[in-house]
Amino acid sequence: MKLPQMDIAYICEPSIRDENGVIQVRASEESYFGEHVMQGVEQSQFAQNPALTGATKSQDFAQELYESRIASMQRFVSMTVMFHEMGRRVENFFSRLTFGLLGYRYDRTHSIMRIATTASPVSGADVRERMRVLQMLKKIHHSVHVISIAYIRYRTEKDKRRLTELEDIAQRRSTTPDTDDTVPSEESSH
Repeated sequence: MKLPQMDIAYICEPSIRDENGVIQVRASEESYFGEHVMQGVEQSQFAQNPALTGATKSQDFAQELYESRIASMQRFVSMTVMFHEMGRRVENFFSRLTFGLLGYRYDRTHSIMRIATTASPVSGADVRERMRVLQMLKKIHHSVHVISIAYIRYRTEKDKRRLTELEDIAQRRSTTPDTDDTVPSEESSH
């Protein structure tokens, strides 16, 4: 009996729970997330093995969680530290340059730096897809607008032609001599 490599790795992997049943998370030693799952797997095996597809979706979900929880916090903390250090250096620079005459206290100034550094909660792929949808909607609205204008022009021209025809008919009737269009009476027909 031959088991796929992923199943063998799952069976041989030790439990992540300690003797009390608490989950103990070990640090990953992989060079990229999911490396042990992908070892020895060819691209053609993804369609045949639903477990690999599930593993890939699980990796995507884990990466989204990592990005939204950990990576954005790391970026926020690093940017906060960087801007704080930059403000401290500017504070020290002016004090040293002017021998204390133009110095100020960074923590007491009114214009404390307020910079939004948190990451967007929407991934780049979602933004790209929204941009495509918005472009498509813009094209549709433009097309509807162009068609509406063309229809309005068509109706206006058609109404003008009809009005011109009616005016011509009315003018011809007014220029032709009056003829007796009355119905002959019964007395004259006897």
